[in-house]
Formats: sequence, C-alpha cells, structure tokens
Amino acid sequence: MERSRKRQQLKQQLLELIEAQGEGGRLPPERELSERFAVARETLRRSLRELEDEGLLERKQGAGTFISGQPVLKQPQLLSFSEEMLERGLQPSSRLISSRRIAAGAKLAQRLKIVPGSPLLELRRLRLANEAPMALETVYLSQALLPGLEPQDLVRGSLYEVLERQYGLKIRSAQQQIQATVLSEDEAGLLDVPPFSPSLLIERLSLAQGGEIVEYAKSLYRADRYRFEIQVQRAKPVLPAPAEAPDPL
Repeated sequence: MERSRKRQQLKQQLLELIEAQGEGGRLPPERELSERFAVARETLRRSLRELEDEGLLERKQGAGTFISGQPVLKQPQLLSFSEEMLERGLQPSSRLISSRRIAAGAKLAQRLKIVPGSPLLELRRLRLANEAPMALETVYLSQALLPGLEPQDLVRGSLYEVLERQYGLKIRSAQQQIQATVLSEDEAGLLDVPPFSPSLLIERLSLAQGGEIVEYAKSLYRADRYRFEIQVQRAKPVLPAPAEAPDPL
C-alpha cells in the first residue's frame, strides 16, 4: 500500500513538472529527477514509461525525454470541434482535403432520413489545434436543407455557427458512437503519426431544434491526443423477487 502511494505521488509530481515545462519542453536527466523526488531510478523509469504510454512524453534516442502534446480531455457535452478546442485554450483551424457533391446512397439516405439519390455535400477536413493535426473528419450535409452552402464556409469557422447564422438551425442534440480502430497509411500521413496507429472513430448524427437531421459525420481522432471522460452512476440494483410461500395443505 505504501509503495503504491509513493508511485502515485511520484506520478503527480511528474505531471506538475510537465505542466510547468509546457509542450516541447525537455525533462531533466533521470539522475537529477531521481534525486529531486528521492526515488530509485527504476521506479522513476517505470513512471516515465507510463506517461510515455499515455502520450504525455516522448523519448528521443540520444537527446532525452520531451513533453509531447497533452491529450485533449473530451467530456460528454455537445460542442463543435472549434468550440471544444477554444474551451481547452487551443486555437482551432481546418484544412479542406476534398469536397464533392454526391447522390445519397441507401445507407446515407437512411441515416439522414432522406430519399436515396438526394444531393449531398461531402467534405473531408483535417482539424488542427495549435497547428497540430488532431482529427480527420468526413461530413455529409443535405443540400436541400442547406441551399447555397459552400465548402469554404466551413474552413473559416465552426459548422454549428454557420448553421445558426446562415440558416437559423440551432443544434439541439446528437447521437454519437465511439469505437477503436487503426489508421490507414494515408490517414496516418495526414495526422502525422505512424501507419496503423490507434485511433478513435467517432460517428455523429446531429439534430436541430426542429428535429431536422443536419449532419452525419465520421471523425478519426488521434488516440495519443484525445481521450473521453464519462461520469456514470450506478443504477439501483434489481433484486430477485421473494420466493412464494408454499400453499398450506
């Protein structure tokens, strides 16, 4: 128990050092850190490996240990990417990878509750935070619901802001699914990570206040820069029904 408490204390001290140094900073040598925190070198290395696995540190052979971009903590609230990054103190931006007008196939039509063959605008955007790639996003928008919408409108700002300002559509809620996946070589190249790196695939269906389905989006987030935190409450347990007493003879 005492050993576990000391390891937790060491990790907290390292986290405070990381926060003080900031992204890109270089940690002091292991010898100096072990003396500063009064721990064995092996204990220190174990904690450094844990922080490296969590994406907070990056070891460079012959150069030392550096502070990498800290993962963005996503809590369950409905925000656009731009709003979310600004809330975290990061500067959001986008790069348009491709845009095209397509006819809705059966699956997309079913998701968006439209007639198959209806015109859609498909956008692929690279989402960045402080100029660092964070996510690769593909969005499908109904042209009938959003006439005159141009791809460049969504490069300069938040989709939700554009929807509200230009079309009077205020996003009310969203259905969202999250699953683990790996990135293809092309996807990894855009996100600046090694091929087949782990990723979070997030699918979102956004609804306006009037119940209109406004957007269907698929986003691939870098697993080393993004994580979800969800608070759950234990439900009242279902107790078995009491056994019935036997009928008297």
